[in-house]
Amino acid sequence: MLCVWAIIVRGHLLNSLHIPFYPWLAGAYPILHLYTVNYGLVIDREVPITMFWVLAATTICYIVMYAAIRNIHVTAMITTAISLCILLSGHVHSLIAERESLLVWTLLVMILAATIVGELLKAGKDKRFEQLARPLNLIAAAMILIQAITLLELTSNTSADQLQQSEDEGAHAAKETTAKIHDSGATPDIYFIVPDGYPSDTWLQSTMNFDNSAFTEALRARGFVVAPQAQSNYGGTTASLATVLNMRHYNSNPSEFSDLDYLRLAISESEVARYLLQHGYTYINLLSGYLFPSAIADVNRDFSPEGPVEVAVEHGDLRVAIGDTAQSTGAETSLRYFHQRSFLTLFIDTTLLEIFANQWPDLFQIDKRRPYDMFSPHRFLDTIDEIENIVAMPEATFTFAHLLKPHRPVVFDEYGNIIRMDYHSYKGKEAHLAELKFVNSRYIEMIDTILEGSPHQPVIIFQADHGTINGYVRNYNRRLVHFDVYSAYFIPDQYSLNIPQPYTTINTFPLILNSVFDAGLAFSENRLFEVSTSTRKPLDQTEVTEIFANWLN
Repeated sequence: MLCVWAIIVRGHLLNSLHIPFYPWLAGAYPILHLYTVNYGLVIDREVPITMFWVLAATTICYIVMYAAIRNIHVTAMITTAISLCILLSGHVHSLIAERESLLVWTLLVMILAATIVGELLKAGKDKRFEQLARPLNLIAAAMILIQAITLLELTSNTSADQLQQSEDEGAHAAKETTAKIHDSGATPDIYFIVPDGYPSDTWLQSTMNFDNSAFTEALRARGFVVAPQAQSNYGGTTASLATVLNMRHYNSNPSEFSDLDYLRLAISESEVARYLLQHGYTYINLLSGYLFPSAIADVNRDFSPEGPVEVAVEHGDLRVAIGDTAQSTGAETSLRYFHQRSFLTLFIDTTLLEIFANQWPDLFQIDKRRPYDMFSPHRFLDTIDEIENIVAMPEATFTFAHLLKPHRPVVFDEYGNIIRMDYHSYKGKEAHLAELKFVNSRYIEMIDTILEGSPHQPVIIFQADHGTINGYVRNYNRRLVHFDVYSAYFIPDQYSLNIPQPYTTINTFPLILNSVFDAGLAFSENRLFEVSTSTRKPLDQTEVTEIFANWLN
């Protein structure tokens, strides 16, 4: 009896494979793939919303086409062709075409889709369509299964919402019990300004044929020392900043949390911040939209259309409350959503609708207190402007400002006008270099605000987290993010800097704190690591010290 039932069930399953359900799987696959690639970087709750609308659109397309054709297999082929043309257009465009051709590209994809539909209609009720249903169903199902397995592996890591901070009780106690000190000649304000993806002048000149000497000379005229041949230890933001702020290499994760969460916590609650808190400093964390708020910071400040917002991190469960600068009340939300960008806007930029990409962030920003997207031009501008308020504070402050410029996407022209968001500027350097000129001018304004408004000479560390992929090279099919970084320091006149050679950014704070506070911090070994191209795996790395140490020489 069981054998009979098994045969019957097997027969039904085989027959069901002739039903073409692959159009819906083909619609779901790009969403799942984009989510797995960006897991931990996007707002999770927007994924099922995106999935619903794509599958609903697929169903509507199928119904309309079936009403005209009356053949399920031809309808399935046409629906799949239309779906893939729309859903993959932006991704393919980013790989093979220049951004300036976006309108032309959109028209070409529409013509291609119409041509495919026309050819399929000409084929009529070809029996091959029915024969292809089973293999296409199986292929699509296998692709979905691969993504599902990947997601299961990713979600096995503890989420940021569950992070516990019991090990940081000492740091909290130090912050609460150490009396705050004022800015003085002996305890100057300290600004750690991180321009994301800012390469050295040597890299800009040799790889992009861009002369950045005017910016460097402007800094030197203001008293900055520009570190010659400075190199980051890692080619990615999280590993690099964790290394700089904790003064040690990061090549393993002893915690139960994901690599990304582990490093973000190391950055937000760093050894440098704790050292300065214990000396009475006020720790101000200006949020970039990518890194975590800090449970030990005195101020976590974010930026929204309604102005600056304070992010209060409750010790223990790392929940946060958003309010304006005048009050700490507000809607509670998960810590995760402060470093995650909209999945909807990211998804749209990979589809045929990418031509409208600039309109989507504003459309989805319904809550005007919700912080800007990490790549919003307004976030960059507001962070620059906020420095004036920090300079006016009487306390001795340690300010950490991570700004996502000149990192792509390009959002400004040379004159500071906000333009179409361009994620693909590495395909053409002109837009990137035009934006860099404007970004340089704003950084000079920011530095002038600090220098002119400070009652005592401050410490300013203007140093990139890593190099750039603009003008990147390939070797043995591996992406090589260059390690040469822009690194410049301003310290009060009574102190001096002796930058060792060779020099990597892991020794930034030993160099500064030893000079200003006679801290007696040891210098670390200069080692370089190429990190994984996957942002969610920053500790997947290979040591390349011997290969790339000052390789331009």
